[in-house]
Amino acid sequence: MDALQCAANPREVGGAVQKKLKFWMVLALLRGLALLPWAALEALGAAIGYCLWRFDSRERHIAAANIALCLPQLSAAERAQLERATLIHFGRVAAEIAKIWFGSRAAVDAAVVAVEGEELLTAALAEGRGVIILAPHHGNWEMLGSYLGRYHALTTMYLPAKDEAVDAVVRIARMRSGAQVAPANAAGVRTMLKVLKQGGLAGMLPDQVPKQAGAEFAPFFGQPALTMTLPGNLLQKTGAKALFGCAFRVEGGKGFRIVFRAAAAEVYAPDAAVSLAALNRGVEDLIRECPQQYQWEYKRFKIQPEGVPRRY
Repeated sequence: MDALQCAANPREVGGAVQKKLKFWMVLALLRGLALLPWAALEALGAAIGYCLWRFDSRERHIAAANIALCLPQLSAAERAQLERATLIHFGRVAAEIAKIWFGSRAAVDAAVVAVEGEELLTAALAEGRGVIILAPHHGNWEMLGSYLGRYHALTTMYLPAKDEAVDAVVRIARMRSGAQVAPANAAGVRTMLKVLKQGGLAGMLPDQVPKQAGAEFAPFFGQPALTMTLPGNLLQKTGAKALFGCAFRVEGGKGFRIVFRAAAAEVYAPDAAVSLAALNRGVEDLIRECPQQYQWEYKRFKIQPEGVPRRY
């Protein structure tokens, strides 16, 4: 029967072979990069980021638009400096991911040189009501996920890649640390709800642009930003605690500093407008600690309220 199906569907067979080949090629590339030392990856990433800035890339235009919207108090020279710095950071994140995902556990562990606020996480987990880690596109969120997966049995929600082969690699990579992954759909929400009700640790990107059905507009640096209501809904349903988390890169190739920050009381408010505004303020506070390590290249404002002009 299988042979007949193969003969009858040569295109499907060819497509399956291509997917497997792509999977192994991507996996081999990442594993090869993971063998490089951190310094080499940082240099490679910096070169990628510099090229994105120097050759007037799409990422540079998006970063420029976001920085102008969110940080209008900066001078033109300061904005240009931040654009360059954030693109170099973006390149470094892209290069570092290979080692975080597929490097030796000893090398990844050694790269975490400091952890601030872990007592907040320990105390919150001890309450047994579950904890939500709100980790924006700041610093190197993959390093944060790896750390939490290794030491705290993290379950994280993610948006599956459109390419099946790439998506498979991402899932395998993120689960190597011990973390579990849940797709950003109804099934994933049920998984997160179950984890929290069992007193576990759930993670999500609070500045991810969601589908409009599960989001409302809330101010982000004074601009209307479509913001997911899921964290607030989960907090209301489970009584879980919320913490902000980030893995900042220590300049000079000295590793990463992981930080946890308590969420403001307003994040727990049943009023969605109050909760979402507080959620975005928490992200803003983290960004202000190290603005050059935020992913300004992300189209945070790609969806706008009716009557507001397009941002990109």
